[in-house]
Amino acid sequence: MLQRWCMVGMMVPAMVVTAPAAASERTEVQLAEGWRFHQGAVPGDATATAYDDSGWDRVAVPHTWNRVGNYAVTRRPDANTTRGVGWYRLRFTAPAATKGKRVYLQFDAASIVADIWVNRRKLGRHEGAFSRFRIDATDAIRAGENILVVKVDNSKPGPGSPTEFVVPISGDFFMYGGLYRPVSLITTGQAHIDLLDHGGPGVYGRIAALDDGSARVAVRTRLRNDGRSGAMTLRTTILDNDGRTVARDEQRLRLAAGANVEREAMLTIARPRRWNGTADPYLYRMVVELVGQGASDRVEQPLGLRTVAVDPNRGFLLNGKPLPLRGVNRHQDRQEKGWALTTADHAQDMALIEELGANSVRLAHYNHATPFYDLADRNGMVLWAELGLVNLASIPGVADTPPAMKASAEAQMVELIRQNYNHPSVGVWSIGNEITNWASKGLTPSNARPLMNALDVVAKREDPSRPTTIAACCEVLPGEKDDGRDRTAGTADTVAYNLYYGWYVSGRVSDASKLGAVMRGYHRENPTLPVGVGEYGAGGAITQHTDNVHGGKIESIYRPQAEEIQAVVHELSWKELKPLDFLWGTWVWQMFDATSDLREEGDSTDINTKGLVTFDRTVRKDAYWFYKAAWSTKPVLHLTGRRYVDRAYPVVDIRAYANAPEAMLTVNGRSIGRAACADYVCVWPKVRLGAGDNAVVATAAGQSDRMTLRYTGPQRAIHVRTGTLEGVTLGNGTRYGSDDFFDGGLGFTLNPYQRELYAADQTRKPGKVVAGAGEPRLYASWRAGKAFRYALPLPDGRYRVTLHLFDPTETAAGKRVFTVVASGGATQRIDVVARAGGGLRATTVDLPATATGGMLTLDFAGVVGDAVVSAIDVVAR
Repeated sequence: MLQRWCMVGMMVPAMVVTAPAAASERTEVQLAEGWRFHQGAVPGDATATAYDDSGWDRVAVPHTWNRVGNYAVTRRPDANTTRGVGWYRLRFTAPAATKGKRVYLQFDAASIVADIWVNRRKLGRHEGAFSRFRIDATDAIRAGENILVVKVDNSKPGPGSPTEFVVPISGDFFMYGGLYRPVSLITTGQAHIDLLDHGGPGVYGRIAALDDGSARVAVRTRLRNDGRSGAMTLRTTILDNDGRTVARDEQRLRLAAGANVEREAMLTIARPRRWNGTADPYLYRMVVELVGQGASDRVEQPLGLRTVAVDPNRGFLLNGKPLPLRGVNRHQDRQEKGWALTTADHAQDMALIEELGANSVRLAHYNHATPFYDLADRNGMVLWAELGLVNLASIPGVADTPPAMKASAEAQMVELIRQNYNHPSVGVWSIGNEITNWASKGLTPSNARPLMNALDVVAKREDPSRPTTIAACCEVLPGEKDDGRDRTAGTADTVAYNLYYGWYVSGRVSDASKLGAVMRGYHRENPTLPVGVGEYGAGGAITQHTDNVHGGKIESIYRPQAEEIQAVVHELSWKELKPLDFLWGTWVWQMFDATSDLREEGDSTDINTKGLVTFDRTVRKDAYWFYKAAWSTKPVLHLTGRRYVDRAYPVVDIRAYANAPEAMLTVNGRSIGRAACADYVCVWPKVRLGAGDNAVVATAAGQSDRMTLRYTGPQRAIHVRTGTLEGVTLGNGTRYGSDDFFDGGLGFTLNPYQRELYAADQTRKPGKVVAGAGEPRLYASWRAGKAFRYALPLPDGRYRVTLHLFDPTETAAGKRVFTVVASGGATQRIDVVARAGGGLRATTVDLPATATGGMLTLDFAGVVGDAVVSAIDVVAR
């Protein structure tokens, strides 16, 4: 029972310094060192106080037992991908001041299910990998030594598993196990600000009104009294960024024994300074103190004075003004540490995002650690905070959400909002990601809308001041006929589509140019629903390169994944998205490479390579520099392709990213000239390299950048592996570049790596074999088309051209006939099947040719069907 005696609310001039705070009984001790850990089942009763854990590993918390992800084409030898039970034990001495106090254990996160004992007494269980939780340990703590035991279980969801209904039950990211965020021991007086409010602070500030003259802030405090009834004072103070009191409220009240109640104070701030994103992330502080009956408690929370809204035509509105959100997705893992990050790790991530010029971060795909929210508050980064619900709204094979899974999702939604309510950086609450993904692939039935509608209701009940969103994929595209598939767009206030044009959709880079038209279509068909782009991007391996990003089809879930492809997909995508001012936001997938044990791609294993920065944060990929040029206000000039040092061809396009209108280039001191930097991209085409090392220097607007490119191949020969993005060096030393110097046609791969990431059967089907191929790698891809040309940069003179050919689809003579004309030579008519003696059989054709004006041309034209070629050799005669 709460009895109100009186309330005094007052507005205090900003020059008044706050009175000294009452000494708080609340203490917090980090339990970081001295832990023992054992992975897997243990003999006997590990919760017993006398249990012998001397053979267990010594660890410090934060800790995870998993080790996943490396830059190699095989899994690291020390990998630990085991998902199951891990045991932690800690001997600790309770602080002397705990007598007569309340004692709580706080776990900032434990993955996925955690059971907790103190001195063999079971205190409780928490389900969910990403949120803070607290447990009342008062009755179990004793003077002297105490034994804390935690059993953590990150088993894969499945029938009978402890995690069967704990969301997320699917995701393209690894679920690390362990006590991967800090653990602490908190003591308070018997009467205190509530510590059992779903991991939240117990204090929640709401902007009731805001204009230039004043701000009205409603501060709601949850109170708990585990002692005797008594008179208390609840003091609420707002401090400005310099620590000066700008508003104060006092309420005298009687807090009954056993009370668990709320009080709200309404405070007014004169001449408020708004939290205005990266332009001015001004922060106040809320300080709430509960004093009386010899008890005292104190909680501080951030306060940013701002309003947020989303409009279907104007986009995201911060303080009533459009703010185009240009952001990145971030996972919380990093190489060698997994999820067990330090405060310094979070700070480094934020610094790299700031350097990029982003103004928003999507916290994919779950609740992130408090230090990152704090950094976002201070740096003005607008956050998309997301519930960990991914791919499925039910267990596989079942359309309707089981009640236990719904309860898990709703509980974690409440935890997400209560724990992060006071962070002004949070702009939207997300109720899930790609919920219809599995269903769209025919892997499971789906009826997701009831769950998503319920979660939207929970979010609005918890916080009506912020809009909700959902990330959607795999739903009906603009202009497509509704095929009845399950869809989630419209279950939240806004939607953001995850679209990978130029990557997954067709495997061709040029398709990234379709992204703008698709988003205009969504906007046209849903004129009252704010739309954005939650994910877009491409993989990029810093040790894999290509000579022409349009040379073949991308291996989007395998190898190779050239760094150059990622960069150009982002160039084309941002060119499409930038002018669409109705979008409420766009988020690159992703800021950093991250772990997924579903993936073998690029130059890595167990890593999603779409990061703009490598997993260990040491290398900014070329795509990073593109966005820095496009988004940062600081001068930027960056030569791309610097990690592709040893070039396959003597003539190359040289590219740079700059936010200057133009740039100059020299190679070995020789001026190549000036290039316009349209859409932040400067290109110098067909630059000839000298033998050996070439010093390449670009300058623009007082900036300069340099790199070294090397060519050690022949000057009067060229070898092209057609239809592919990957070059190859044969055993005899002959180096073939990836497909380049073409105009027209399309590249194809004989045995593309095709699989569904979430399918149960990951067996790779046997590949096709080209018979009679002395070097199979020259017959693993091809270029085809009704008409296409190669213009090969070679010194003037006479050459012999060898065409490597096979027919990938026809098996009968006369079904494919085409002509080839080499410059300076006669027309050659070719029927590959007739010449090779069947389909999928290798053959070669030799042609004389002459290069004039520094160019040798080969013109292919289909007579019956398309012309094809799988490799080209040109050597001087």
